[in-house]
Amino acid sequence: MANAIKTKKSFGSVQIDRFSPPLSDGVPKAINVHISFEEAMRLHLGLGQVLAKLNSYDRSTKAGKRSAVNLCLYTQTERITINEGTVKEPVKHP
Repeated sequence: MANAIKTKKSFGSVQIDRFSPPLSDGVPKAINVHISFEEAMRLHLGLGQVLAKLNSYDRSTKAGKRSAVNLCLYTQTERITINEGTVKEPVKHP
């Protein structure tokens, strides 16, 4: 019997700028969100659309550099919304 082909178990990760509102101490360290293929395709499409809009901004400006994607996870209704947002202001060191 041939050896099984190795496949990826993870497809990358990204750095989060912040959680809003801030997370309390009782929140688990990790939460898995399981999404069907069809819903994942909708997420993919929505991300593509918001990224296309963000890409139209002049990234040489302060506002353009701060543009971001805001994923809002509704735990009660089990929904995720894809919104335009901003990253926090960088801390200026003297």
